[in-house]
Amino acid sequence: MYRKFDVLKTTPSDRRFRPELARQLLYIGIPMGLQFSITAIGSIMLQSANNALGTACVAAFTAAMRIKMFFMCPLESLGMAMATFSGQNYGAGRPERIWTGVKSAVMMMLCYVAVVAVILWTFSGEFALLFIDSSEHEIVYDTALFLHISVSFFPVLGILCILRYTIQGAGYTRLAMFSGVSEMVARILVSKIAVPLWGYWAVCFGDPTAWVFAVAFLIPAFVYVYRRLLVIVQKERGVVVQG
Repeated sequence: MYRKFDVLKTTPSDRRFRPELARQLLYIGIPMGLQFSITAIGSIMLQSANNALGTACVAAFTAAMRIKMFFMCPLESLGMAMATFSGQNYGAGRPERIWTGVKSAVMMMLCYVAVVAVILWTFSGEFALLFIDSSEHEIVYDTALFLHISVSFFPVLGILCILRYTIQGAGYTRLAMFSGVSEMVARILVSKIAVPLWGYWAVCFGDPTAWVFAVAFLIPAFVYVYRRLLVIVQKERGVVVQG
């Protein structure tokens, strides 16, 4: 490929370090890294609160999280696809297509969530048996309860992934980071206030509460970013026409 495609061939100037480009990459990358770190802090707080409820709750939480993460992967992948889609269309001067992409992604997400909801509402107990002995009835019940509550909020999680990655792809990574802060705050509130009052039920609602907090921030953030992109591109087109 290197021999046949000239576009892959580089010159010494192409391999030179460019401080401006490095600053731009750090401006985008550092908030993305901090976002995941901030989100992890909230998850650690929630898990710590759950650990205080006893070994049965810990076992159920651990098994349910493994199953939930498996079914969450397509939602994350859909979000990452939107990051590429929004970046490419913004770069091509077609930001109006970003909204079209968001609507299409939401429709695909809802179709996937509908199928997953049927699977998890029907077979949560069977999935729990992959990690838990069938004689542990309480743990199996708690695992299924966690999965039932989580999958009920998967549409919110899907919107979160789509909007967050779309905003990141457009270059507004700080706004995406603040959505992670919203998640962290929600999980800390649940772990410090709700779990001592309602126990494992509150743990089950920990992640969904965080998703709701994040989406409540991301929807107006996306509206702001989308309108700003439209204005920027319109100005650039005006400059090109005048030139």
